[in-house]
Amino acid sequence: MEKGRLITIAFTIVAASLAGCASMAEKNADQCEHMMQSKAEPALVSVSEKQPSPDGRSVLVTGMVEDQRLNTVVPAKVECRFDGKSLAAFHWLAPATLADSDDTHANAGNMAH
Repeated sequence: MEKGRLITIAFTIVAASLAGCASMAEKNADQCEHMMQSKAEPALVSVSEKQPSPDGRSVLVTGMVEDQRLNTVVPAKVECRFDGKSLAAFHWLAPATLADSDDTHANAGNMAH
């Protein structure tokens, strides 16, 4: 009986800690999406997927943006890195026009949240 109770307590602790990570990962994914939208405005058309890492320290967001030079819609992707709940870095991975911009390597601490 005592062994079964200890196993139940251990599983409860593990589940609670994983739920906390999922919550932080979801919040970081939402923050990364918001940053992507604010940096692409008014050209962001849609966000199709948010992929947080299991620990929530990095997030990939994919979607579509309008390439205003070519008047077409192209795939877009950003990567965000977090220090806890704080955005530490924001990088455009696609399209190439945004990935090559100075914003790509900027410190997120200098960006508005």
